[in-house]
Amino acid sequence: MGTARHMVTRPSRRGRRADAGPPAVPEPDSGDRWGHAVVIGAGFTGLLAARVLAGRFARVTLLERDRLAPGTTHRSGLPQGRHPHGLLARGAAIVEELFPGIRAELAGRGAPVFDFGAGFATRLPHGWAPRGALGVEVQSLDLTTLESALCDRIRAEPAVRIRDGFLAQALELSADRSRAVAVTGRDRDDPGHTPVRIDADLIVDATGRASRLPGWLAAAGLPRPQRRRVASPLVYSSRMYELPNHAAPEWLVSFEMTFPPLVRRGGAAVTVDRGHRLVSVIAPAGELPPPRAEAALREFAGTLHNPHFAHVMEHGRPVTPVYRCPVGGNQWIRYHRLRRFPDRLLVLGDAFCAFNPVYGQGLTVAALQAHLLGLLLRRADDPAGVARRFQRQAARIVLFPWLTATAADQGWSRTGPGPALSCVRAFLHLVVRRVPGDPALYAEFARVQNMLASPLRLLRPSLLIRLLRPRGTAAAGAPPGLDEAAGHSPG
Repeated sequence: MGTARHMVTRPSRRGRRADAGPPAVPEPDSGDRWGHAVVIGAGFTGLLAARVLAGRFARVTLLERDRLAPGTTHRSGLPQGRHPHGLLARGAAIVEELFPGIRAELAGRGAPVFDFGAGFATRLPHGWAPRGALGVEVQSLDLTTLESALCDRIRAEPAVRIRDGFLAQALELSADRSRAVAVTGRDRDDPGHTPVRIDADLIVDATGRASRLPGWLAAAGLPRPQRRRVASPLVYSSRMYELPNHAAPEWLVSFEMTFPPLVRRGGAAVTVDRGHRLVSVIAPAGELPPPRAEAALREFAGTLHNPHFAHVMEHGRPVTPVYRCPVGGNQWIRYHRLRRFPDRLLVLGDAFCAFNPVYGQGLTVAALQAHLLGLLLRRADDPAGVARRFQRQAARIVLFPWLTATAADQGWSRTGPGPALSCVRAFLHLVVRRVPGDPALYAEFARVQNMLASPLRLLRPSLLIRLLRPRGTAAAGAPPGLDEAAGHSPG
């Protein structure tokens, strides 16, 4: 969870800054465009993929099982759309390059832009993160608003056709099963269930955690990919509130981090426009009150170290019901390890590797994969071979986010992590333990968290010396930006 985060950087005299995000992918000449690409799934990942493919293919068809009504209505295929999501600074930079002006457009829809260090209040396991400007501009919004804005842009792409209400049911391969050639399915509203075949020169699976591709491969006589899972028992309970001006806090996003087994509960409060806060509390399923038990939910929020969630619940007017949804844990389907994988078929986003959304990594990883796809397409003479190269390089993109998310979530497991994850977990715990008392360390940690810098940056000798130097644990401190919460005793 978290907020959409953007960073504006400029090229240095020696060239583009390493933390400025990847360069935009130039458009090919119209004469260089290929045939037909098909994207299955019109969520955030599929919309980015369609934008990238529209720069290389003459036609792009975007298939979506839900009906995509105009506006910002929630859709049934996105059950987590009513809960907070995070687009980290690196991902936001890619989205802005693919859809120029999208940040300003979202701001016009009520999504505030602010400095991450000043407007973000974070309660870590051992205290509050330091407050103060970091020079990183961020933007908070909800996922439905983001997808709606991107979908409007995609509808305006001449090469793209959105076919909503379409159920993709199978994948067709060539006779020797060496390449994908078509998607078959049917229109949801067709009473006769007439089968439809859509031929393609490249097929992208962007259907998220519910992807049926492993079964489609098995049905075609190909091996199923290995699936790695690290479970999380966490569940969201989320609700939108409208706050009157006199009760509006100075923070724009507030967060309490879980770190099992030390911290089992957490939450987030995200400003989606100046008057509305989307509040979510999270805990293992057996510890959260039922959605309709409003008094019990407020009481639960009061047990957290972060008082901001209880403040919004007390002073705000509910504008939605309470929505509850499992977090979903971590899952990596290792397509890149398959020896026999059809050419011209590739997998992006949660359909490839899905993370516990509490850590806010999924959207940014999907954006990085879309950017990678654009680079590979630009360098290729035709679609042949792109899928294999993409899947192997996409695995490198997900490696560090996977290690950090699963190292934290191994705290839920009774068996404990292996040696590699144990080292990652111990180092992560050391960092978050020291951050409350070290603003300079927090500035570095925030850049890594936003994927503006590699996690290896935290292993620099100067930082390691500071991390390993004996010192007392920083005091938990008072909750920032909430005078009304005086008397609340943070743990």
